[in-house]
Amino acid sequence: MASLNELNNQANALKLAGRFDEAIAAFRAIVDMAPGNPVVMHNLAGALGDAGRNKEAIDWATRAINAGIRAAETRLVLARALVSEERVEEAKKAFLATIELQPLNFEAQKEYAQLIWMTTGDLSAALQFLDRAIAANPQSVELHMVRAQTRGYCGDARGEYEEMLEALRLSGGHPQVEMSTANAAIACGEFVAGLRHARSAVEKLPSDANVRRVLVRALLTVGEPLEALRVVSRLRAEFPLDQGYIALQATAWRLLGDERYFQTYDYDRFVAGFPLACPKGWKSAEAYVDDLIEALDRHHQYKTHPFGQSVRHGSQLPSLTAIDDPILKAAGEAVRGPVMSYIERLGTGADPLRIRNRGGYRLFSIWSIRLRSSGYHVNHVHPQGWLSSASHLRFPEPKDAEDRSGWLTFGEPGLPTAPTLAPEHFVRPQKGVMAVFPSYMWHGTVPFSGDTTRLTIAADSVPAAAI
Repeated sequence: MASLNELNNQANALKLAGRFDEAIAAFRAIVDMAPGNPVVMHNLAGALGDAGRNKEAIDWATRAINAGIRAAETRLVLARALVSEERVEEAKKAFLATIELQPLNFEAQKEYAQLIWMTTGDLSAALQFLDRAIAANPQSVELHMVRAQTRGYCGDARGEYEEMLEALRLSGGHPQVEMSTANAAIACGEFVAGLRHARSAVEKLPSDANVRRVLVRALLTVGEPLEALRVVSRLRAEFPLDQGYIALQATAWRLLGDERYFQTYDYDRFVAGFPLACPKGWKSAEAYVDDLIEALDRHHQYKTHPFGQSVRHGSQLPSLTAIDDPILKAAGEAVRGPVMSYIERLGTGADPLRIRNRGGYRLFSIWSIRLRSSGYHVNHVHPQGWLSSASHLRFPEPKDAEDRSGWLTFGEPGLPTAPTLAPEHFVRPQKGVMAVFPSYMWHGTVPFSGDTTRLTIAADSVPAAAI
């Protein structure tokens, strides 16, 4: 008979392979074999959390803690599951318990800082425990990097770069740290310095794709699209489905006046809008949209944006179909009609979008954004997607015929370029209408002002059969 350790290794292998149901079943069998063992309770809680089964993850993490486990990792599993269940105050306590046990746990420090930022919009409050940990551990490169990223995500680009320079010094010039320093330099307008950091990182780690991507970005900021194209074309060959590389390659083409740009960013052909479908249980799509607006307003509880996302001055509600609300769970059904209509309209071809069209799709992710006055999305793409979308539910009405406040924009890159590239295409929001477009297209929104909040759901889809 296999030992507990061997069974645990087998269950972990299933989890790493993304076979969550099988992994959870395996971990449950181990718990049955050792019902009082807090370590196996923790392992089950972790698998449940990774699978998005947050209520069960909270239950088993709590059991492990009550059984005496002292691991910071168990508190982190609990904190993450509590966040997903919108139990914010309990999540704060669980994060603090994690940090108390393990102040150098940079993941816990980052996620706690993010939670404080989203609930308060106060950078000083978000940095409080990070600053305390850095004071006790001033040589920690990871903590300095988390502090830098927190400052950047909260709008202090210059502070992020300064902090990254300190992290780079402490790391002895580590290429991954230099890569992040290059990004920070670009974000605060230090383009020549950004290129210098990027070249240094590539010299030290020439085969790393992420390092080479930063070099492409840096080259575009200083007006070197030809060299950028050479680097990104190799990345495209290595990672043909990565939508971020398609976007960077297209940006270089646009700067060079290459006809291939216009074939890739063909707005008339590749951007379209369709009404949301009516899920089962509703009399009409319009009735569902009204219920969806009400439900989303109930669940959007944060004051400001999360880290690492495109939203600014607004809140983001992730994984709608994982939330225990039948109205939100029905969102996947509501977007099916527009996505299928788009796929049927799209047809096939040799370009990066149509070559993947096999007549079906799989919903990869679906979330919601609520923007307040002055809110917007920075220009971005969705690297792991194929088709992206934005369904408009509530938005500011235009003040006049020239007003595009809150509109969806396409074509302006999510990084500075020399020369500057302006938006090329705009989509006016319509209630209950879903705009569908390639995930590689740069897109954002026009900032707006006023009392009306801008409410949307967004979704990424991938082909039903990956190629």
